[in-house]
Amino acid sequence: MKKTIWAGVMLTALLTGLILSAPASAQNAVNDTANHPYWVEMMQDPSANFFETQKAFNTYWEGREITKGSGYKPFKRWEYMMQQRVSADGTRPAADRDIRAYNEYISRNSSRTSAGNWTPLGPFTVPSGYNGYRGLGRVNAIAFHPTDANTIYIGAPSGGFWQTHDGGQTWESYTDILPTLGVSAIAVDYANPDVIYMGTGDRDAGDAPGLGVWKSLNGGYSWEVSSNGMGNATVGRLLIHPGFNNIILAATSNGFYKSVDAGANWVKKANGNFKEVVFKPGNPDIVYAAVGGTFYRSTDNGETFTVISNGLSGGSRGVIGVSPADPEVVYFLVTNSDSYKGIYRSNDSGLSFTLRSTTPNIMAWDCNGGSGGQAWYDLDISVDPENPDIIHAGGVNIFKSTNGGTNWFITAHWYGGCGVQSVHADLHVLEYNPLNNRLYAGNDGGVYWTANGGQSWTEISNGLVISQAYKIGQSATNKNFVINGYQDNGTSTYTGTEWIAVGGGDGMECAFDPTDDRYSYSTVYYGSINRIFNHNSQGQIAGQGSNGITESGAWVTPFLIDHFDGNVMFIGYKNVWRSTNIKAG
Repeated sequence: MKKTIWAGVMLTALLTGLILSAPASAQNAVNDTANHPYWVEMMQDPSANFFETQKAFNTYWEGREITKGSGYKPFKRWEYMMQQRVSADGTRPAADRDIRAYNEYISRNSSRTSAGNWTPLGPFTVPSGYNGYRGLGRVNAIAFHPTDANTIYIGAPSGGFWQTHDGGQTWESYTDILPTLGVSAIAVDYANPDVIYMGTGDRDAGDAPGLGVWKSLNGGYSWEVSSNGMGNATVGRLLIHPGFNNIILAATSNGFYKSVDAGANWVKKANGNFKEVVFKPGNPDIVYAAVGGTFYRSTDNGETFTVISNGLSGGSRGVIGVSPADPEVVYFLVTNSDSYKGIYRSNDSGLSFTLRSTTPNIMAWDCNGGSGGQAWYDLDISVDPENPDIIHAGGVNIFKSTNGGTNWFITAHWYGGCGVQSVHADLHVLEYNPLNNRLYAGNDGGVYWTANGGQSWTEISNGLVISQAYKIGQSATNKNFVINGYQDNGTSTYTGTEWIAVGGGDGMECAFDPTDDRYSYSTVYYGSINRIFNHNSQGQIAGQGSNGITESGAWVTPFLIDHFDGNVMFIGYKNVWRSTNIKAG
């Protein structure tokens, strides 16, 4: 390939992704942000100032190595999304801002209708290629019909609530009209499966606002808000009492809530950012919950809680696993902000714990763990319902233990290395279907299941229109040609009849040549730009260390093609750069 010539234009690149300057008040960050990742807690706290959160993140990462799966990228995604929405002083928008504005508009324009003429274009199917690297979108929640094994429900962080009635061959959704499309928890009434509760918001990354619990009375075809007393919380987990289906427990971003009237009203029972709640099998009076790496135990069905510290030493985030095969056994998998701290086992229903292992680092991206991880973002655990010694857990990849957490080995890898099958990176939920004992996994690419303990995995993501698009580009000469960049699922081009994968990683800014639709361009983070010809990638033409460029740009780096000359491109890195022969080679 001929070397593409880039010329640096010495201008301050204010183009680089809506860079905002922090006000003076934002300089007072949390103490010791250089050594403790306070930014994790701050980004998930709606009241935390955006600029202070941004500064805490930058201070923590100054001088640190940014490794794969370190958690750096999920924050940068959140930062890019949030910086376009905050006020000048760094105040974040209220969770219900949009629905309040909508309701006010409708009240002033009563003759208007909310109906629209929109048709989904997809992507509907996972692009060709190894599926551990390409998928459709992130899944935060999985739930099951109480009597029909083929009816499964999933929740996406910005794609809504979806259901299948044929085991995942086809999917359908009826939540596109809701004021938030973030779903992180689902609970199905075992006595009347037409009644479904949905916990809104994005538990793991804050990509969608939380508006409490919503309820459906017709199997998910229509929804009404059901969060009186809870308010605009992000709901991370929901449980229905197995003996009294009007009693529901909710782990939320602003406390632990309980309803005794089927979700009509909620009462806060404990303060804190709860992300986990689990019943003791066979005894719902005993409830386990977690705030960060702190383990909570209740003996009165969530009315009151006691912090359990016997054998535990805290951490940044923890998840809880139990098995009906031995109700006395409880696992508490605890992480630091990034890596695996350890798994603890209780044999007395959570009164005391014993450390089982601290290695390997099952949060990391390598075959044997490695260093780093992003446990604050991707984490879950599930214990075999027939054997309390068999555990599946992970973060970037999925690991398994057959001796109660003492030893671990990998069962799914993000691109199919390590002698195991490829399963898309970044695990968010693991759930056993009690009707067929299949283990289901939700991750940044979609949904998978295994019926043989992780020896093989089947993907059932096709049909889920849940991709999170960074940018969209349309050809000026062929209206059917559209190119999209997706969070963690590459870049794809729509040809009018199908989607074709044209790039990997995080797909970002993208565009077609203004006069020749055979050429298009895609990017990944910090401004690495690829040229595409007839929907086939021809490789990188720009980015730090490429064709004379000596600097990188913003997380989403902007570029512009000359409207009259498709050979000319401008890119905003630290400076603005220009090429006059981007088609060379």
